[in-house]
Amino acid sequence: MANSRFNIRKMIKDGLIIRKAVKMHSRSRVRKNLEAKRKGRHTGIGKRRGTREARMPTKVLWMRRQRVLRRLLRKYRQQKKIDKRIYHYFYRHAKGNCYKNKRVLMEAIHAKKTEKMKEKALQEQSEARKEKARLAKEKKLL
Repeated sequence: MANSRFNIRKMIKDGLIIRKAVKMHSRSRVRKNLEAKRKGRHTGIGKRRGTREARMPTKVLWMRRQRVLRRLLRKYRQQKKIDKRIYHYFYRHAKGNCYKNKRVLMEAIHAKKTEKMKEKALQEQSEARKEKARLAKEKKLL
């Protein structure tokens, strides 16, 4: 008869009362399901319970994209690949939604740099031509 704490302790000691094992809730099925979802399973139209905006807000996508583009611009500016004027130009364009992703921005930067180099080369050629003409004129006058 277990009518006191002492008696219960005695029964536990004798092995008449034993502790029931804690029931485990296995997460193996959950892990398996998540792995499948990473592969793109179970995510069809029939499984979706929210609007596209609710599932992945466009604001979050926008912020993510802006952070990627701005990080790239900062990196290029620190590495002296672009000067502060080009940085500012592309920063503003990125904010204005001109670049869909990082690759497009990089292509635009390279295009701008080559354009600037060509412009500089043409400027130098023009200066050289002017200098040559000036020297020829001076020589003619003498």
